[in-house]
Amino acid sequence: MISVRRVNKLLLSASLSLVIVACGGGGSATSKQSSSSSSANTSSSSSESSPSSESSTSSSSSSESSSSLSSSSSSEPTAPSLYTLVNFPVGMAVSAGNESRSFLDIPAKQSTIQQHFNQLTAGNIMKMSYLHPSESTFSYGNADTLVNWAETNGLTVHGHTFIWHSDYQVPSWMKSYSGDFETMLDNHVTQIATHFAGKLESWDVVNEAIDESQPNCYRNSLFYQKLGADYIANAFRAADAADPDVDLYYNDYSTENGSASSTKFNCLLQLVDDLIADGVPIDGVGFQMHIQIDWPSANDIGAAFRAIVDRGLKVKITELDIPVNNPYASSAFPQYSTYSDEAAQLQKQRYKDIVSTYLDAVPAHLRGGVTVWGLWDGDSWLLTLGDRAGTDDWPLLFSGPANGPYEAKPAFYGVEEALSQ
Repeated sequence: MISVRRVNKLLLSASLSLVIVACGGGGSATSKQSSSSSSANTSSSSSESSPSSESSTSSSSSSESSSSLSSSSSSEPTAPSLYTLVNFPVGMAVSAGNESRSFLDIPAKQSTIQQHFNQLTAGNIMKMSYLHPSESTFSYGNADTLVNWAETNGLTVHGHTFIWHSDYQVPSWMKSYSGDFETMLDNHVTQIATHFAGKLESWDVVNEAIDESQPNCYRNSLFYQKLGADYIANAFRAADAADPDVDLYYNDYSTENGSASSTKFNCLLQLVDDLIADGVPIDGVGFQMHIQIDWPSANDIGAAFRAIVDRGLKVKITELDIPVNNPYASSAFPQYSTYSDEAAQLQKQRYKDIVSTYLDAVPAHLRGGVTVWGLWDGDSWLLTLGDRAGTDDWPLLFSGPANGPYEAKPAFYGVEEALSQ
């Protein structure tokens, strides 16, 4: 089951590849512009549960302790530029605009991102309430600043997101809208996609529409209440009409467990198959990948990726982070109270296994990229999430101090080793 849109894009990609070869282009990315269980078996909830993708506060041990490692970090080589190792996007999620700890306010964040990554995702400022605060008003200033910075510095941008159910992110005017809801929502997508047409590489069109506890798999959101599941297909069609060249993704969390017993994964396949059968212009699936250090298995993750590949769609890891402790496990929590050498090496191997699984399961032409959800440990959203709140963890690739310079952790080198395979 391969969409017409995907076939056309593959043909276009093949044609462009011939042009690049004829012009003497190389095969590797040498510049940023070259990349166009209820207990232990429970993954983290969505990163979208907080209005900020980066925490404004962090404990000293979360921000500093990983830089104190002796044997595991000091023996690592000078950190390479990750994006130069592959020809797909290696991305970073950032806070921007008037958010706390915007990357645009911290020079060390900018320089570290420029050195290692070639794509940005806005954690919040390109969501619904930010871009469309009132019925007749679209507000693009902060998002334009981010997009312009990326273009100036040779990075691409992944848009996040046209439609998302979360109560704080649905504009208040939209909740009480009494007119033609379908036309209004299609216009919302059309206006935003038109504004950014030609400036973005990809979009999360609809975010987290699945609720596996529902018999029909669909979350009973405002959008579903008004339009049923049709709002999803409508959004893809509107985005495609406004910007036919941008890649369009469905994005969700806890879908990476590709075992046959996973209800949410099966719901994902139902959603995707319905879209393809209806000729909806979907290009790929985004797996958020807020996973645990021990769950799900790499085999099950690979099975999930391959199921999407088998449908002719791209696979993008959109929000990767891997905390050291699993609060849902049956063992005592936290398992690690400090970022020890043992914890660091365990995390390094897990990051390496995930990226290696991605490379093994997803063929080159269907790799939408890998994005990490935040730069350094102290800014991770996980530090204030539910069972993790008030407890230290170290989920990301870099350690602090808060304003830099940032030190690449063993986890970073796990990613580097995988990308170099």
